This record gives sequence, structure tokens and C-alpha cells, in this order.
Amino acid sequence: MRTRIFRSFLLIILIALLSSIVFQWLMVKDFDRYVESVKQDQLRWVVASVESSYTKGQWNLDTLTESLHWAMMLGLDASVVDTGGREVLTSRRAIDSLPSPMVEHMEHLFHLGVEDGPYMQSALIVEDRKIGTLLFRPFPKKEIKEKETAFKEKTAYFLYIALGIAGGGALFVAILLTRYLSRPLLRVKHAANRIARGDFGARIELRGRNRDRADEIVSVAESFNFMAESLQKEESLRKRLLSNISHELRTPLTIMKAHLEALEDGILEEPATTLKTLKTESEKLIELIRGIEDLTLAESEFMKPGEFTSINLKDFFEELMGEILPLIREKHLKLEMVRSTDLVVQTDVNKLEKIVRNLLSNAVKFSGEGTVIRMNYGQEKETFFFEIKDSGAGIPESDIPHIFDRFYRVERSGPAGLGLGLAIVKEGVAALGGRIEVTSKVGEGTAFRIHLPRNPPFKSS
Repeated sequence: MRTRIFRSFLLIILIALLSSIVFQWLMVKDFDRYVESVKQDQLRWVVASVESSYTKGQWNLDTLTESLHWAMMLGLDASVVDTGGREVLTSRRAIDSLPSPMVEHMEHLFHLGVEDGPYMQSALIVEDRKIGTLLFRPFPKKEIKEKETAFKEKTAYFLYIALGIAGGGALFVAILLTRYLSRPLLRVKHAANRIARGDFGARIELRGRNRDRADEIVSVAESFNFMAESLQKEESLRKRLLSNISHELRTPLTIMKAHLEALEDGILEEPATTLKTLKTESEKLIELIRGIEDLTLAESEFMKPGEFTSINLKDFFEELMGEILPLIREKHLKLEMVRSTDLVVQTDVNKLEKIVRNLLSNAVKFSGEGTVIRMNYGQEKETFFFEIKDSGAGIPESDIPHIFDRFYRVERSGPAGLGLGLAIVKEGVAALGGRIEVTSKVGEGTAFRIHLPRNPPFKSS
């Protein structure tokens, strides 16, 4: 990128150079056109003055001499001839008729006696009748060509000086900008290489004023840091998941191995009891594998873009309650709906259903006989919420920060789960752009309140 930016600046400098050359050429050309137009105007004035010297069919030499003097002052070496081709008066003779001091002054101004190209002609006409011809050519006047040449040279000189300053400045700025723009991108490159080598702790440091800047480079750095943090979390979760799975598999496998070895050695007096133990442990393994499959499937579905539709929460919750009612009756529990008003929201039904099912399943699993499970829902500005609250054993305060961790289980009597249900809930709520609140007190019960956007501006992913 640094090379591309530098080449771009060099291209700009070259374009500026070409523009300056074209500008100089156009300026000199316009200057030449201006000089030529001035000479044409002067020529017309001289022709008119010479024509006015012809009166009553003859030339007035005094007036004609004065006209040729003016022609010389305007830079023209002129000669007047009549219609028969006879010379009437020339600039040389007009000078000779002047007093000596004037002649010296004129010689000081002009290169007298120096030929400077062929004569051009202009007809002299009075009252629509040709009275003669004016022969003229640029008079070699001292310093006039030098001044014209000096003007053109200075114009080119100033343009080249301006171009040098602009080009040098642009080159200096190009070097600074390429270093300034490429430095943070190089930090991104180095950080990306570290992550590629497995160092997920790599971050791009935003120093000082960079933190307050809202440009593309800062956005890239912030996005990279977010990505790196996500990868680090995923790597941590992966390692922890593998560790947890290994731990969960080790115990039943160890028990099964010990009983199989005992059977093989013939030291067990009741093989039927051993077979029953093996069956129980194998069922635990199957349940664990199913739980891992459920978690993997749920995470896979949560990662996919969802389809948001309008649903009425009243109908949605009543349908789920109807499905779980047989299990509620079997465990002698009570399931109540606190609110029964219509509330239409936009959400991903499949993800929401997985979240609610896991929360209801946990509430039923860890509630004793006679426990009341209450469901509630409502809206708060741009969000809606639903709450599942039970009056069961509750969760110790020290365990609440960890209940959404995979395979984390609260130590208590009664049934024990795999510690995956709430992990699935957490993933689903995050996919929908919501948040979870948990309140619990030992001996009084637990309440899970989920807040989700009513009209999410994004597709879940």
C-alpha cells in the first residue's frame, strides 16, 4: 500500500509538471497574440496618419515626416511609395531631416542601418482611391526584443520555481502521508500475523488522539481488536469445552472400565448389579453426547441469519405452555401466566422458542412438588421482555455469575443437569441482540428475565 500511495503522489506531481508546461505554452502564445494585436492596431493608426498626409492630390512632406517619426516610435521601419512605384519618403530620410540631437537620440533608441527582414505592404487609400503603398517591417528597436524575451524567460522561470516548490512539497507530503497511513496498517498486518501463529492476545493499540478519531483506519483497528477478542474468547471456550468434555467423559468411562475389569477377573459376586451400573453410566454418556449435540446444533443455528416475523407473545407462550403441561402435571407443579394481553413483536421465532424451552425445562427439572412456575411478559420502550420465575430451591449468589458457563452445575441435592441448557440460552439471547437478568434467593426461587428488541434493525447472526 505504501508503494501505491507513493506512486499516486508521483503521478500527481507529473501531472502538475505537464500542466505547468502546457500553461507556460498557452501563456506565451497568448502573450504573442496580444503583442501581435497591439502591432496591428499601431499599424492601422500609422496607415491612417500617412493617408491624412495626402491632401489636394499631393503629399504633405512635413506631415508625412511626422507620421513616419511616429511609426518609428511604434517600432516600424516604414517607406511610402506612390502609385507609380516612386519612393516618396522613408524612415531613414525622415530621421536625417531631424536636428542632430534628435538624430543621436533616435540612434540611441534604434539599430539604424540594420536590415531586419523583408517589407510588408499595406495599400494607402483616400476617398476610395489608391494613392500609394506603405512598406513596413518591424524596426530593430533596442531592448524591445530583449524585454519580450526576458518576459517569456521570467514567466517560465517563475512557473518552474512554483512547480519546484509545489512538487517538492507534494513529494514531502507524499512521504509523510505514506508513512502516516501505512504505519497503522502495518500494525494491523503484524497483529494479524501473530493471530495466524496462534497468539490470540494480539491487539492494535490506539494511542492518544487516535482514540478520538473517527476515520477508516481507526474503524479497521477497532474491528480488528473486536475480531481478535472474539477469537480469543472462542479459543478459550474451545479449550474449556474440550477440558469439560474430557472431564465429563472420564468419570463414567473410568467406572465402566473398572466394572468391566472386575467382570473379566471374576471377582464380582453380583454381575447383574454390575451390568445395571454399566447401563446407567452408558446412559449418562449418551445423555452427555446428546447434550453436546444439542449445544452444537443450537450454536450452529444461532450463527445463521434468522427470519424475523411478527408474533403475538400471548399466543406464543400459551402454545408452549400447552406442550409442557403434561410434564407439569406429572411432577405436581403449577404453571401460571401472569399476563394475558396481546403483544405483537418482531423476532426470530425459532431462536426465541429454543430460549423459552430451555428456561422452562430448567424450571421444571429443578422445581420440587408444589412449586409454582410463573410466566410474564411486557414491553419497555423499544424492547420487550419475558420472565420465567419459579419458587424452587434457588441458586446461591456465588454461583450466579457462572450458571451460563458450559458444563457448570450448581452443587445441590436432587436432579443434576449437564450444565448446557443455560449456555444455549445465553448464545440465543446474544444472537437476538438481547440481555439476561437473573435474580435468585436460596429457598425462595429463581427468576430469569430476558430483554429483546421489539423491532431489531439487524438480522440475527
